[in-house]
Amino acid sequence: MDPQVATELSQAAAATIAVARLISLRLATAFPALLVYLLFDAFYSYIYALISPKSGIYFWVYVSVAPLLSVISIFAVRELVTLIFQNYPGIRTLGRWVIYGSVTFAASISLAAAKLINIGYPHKKWGLYYIQSVERSVIFSLAIAIVAILFVLSKYPLHLGRNTYVSSGFFGALFLSDAVRLLIDSLAPQFFNHYVDWTEAFIITACLAGWALMLRRQPAPVARVAFSSPDEDRLLQQLESLNQIMTRAARR
Repeated sequence: MDPQVATELSQAAAATIAVARLISLRLATAFPALLVYLLFDAFYSYIYALISPKSGIYFWVYVSVAPLLSVISIFAVRELVTLIFQNYPGIRTLGRWVIYGSVTFAASISLAAAKLINIGYPHKKWGLYYIQSVERSVIFSLAIAIVAILFVLSKYPLHLGRNTYVSSGFFGALFLSDAVRLLIDSLAPQFFNHYVDWTEAFIITACLAGWALMLRRQPAPVARVAFSSPDEDRLLQQLESLNQIMTRAARR
């Protein structure tokens, strides 16, 4: 089987299994943006498996899919921020501002650079290079946001649910691998490298499959007494102070 077809089918199958897992565990309402991301990922992976990368249809499918996937990715990462900081509305608002601001800034800089620098890309007249530039900017911005999220999770004892930790870890690896792939592709002569793309597709497949397997049914909330250490109290007070500052700023 052609490696392109094999990698696309495996990624589509993993996304489909993840969707089925979300629905069977009744987690679709808890992760709506991730569900949409998975459905879209499965759909376009199946389409890519059916058409040749050298065909004109593949080009137009990519041009149509890439912007939509970038938008859906933004909402998926925003959903992770919302779940992690659900008890800190001020920090949650700050996280959304940072995501929107960084994505807009990075995309604007990439478009300006693509406009000013004549790189002789053969499909530039169709806007393909511009789309790839914006896609790289969006994914890199989201990857940085996820690195910040993982840093917070490692530093502060937020006591989140298992599914939130699992989702942050696996989708963090997914977006980071995609960012690395886009960086390497941008350095290739034709702005793509089949071996890198196939490797990244395998990583995405592993991330989606691992995420689906580690999800658990959300338990009913129960009241419990939690005992924290002085260090944990100090860290949580830092978060609460930042949350209050951002809450007041958002009201102005």
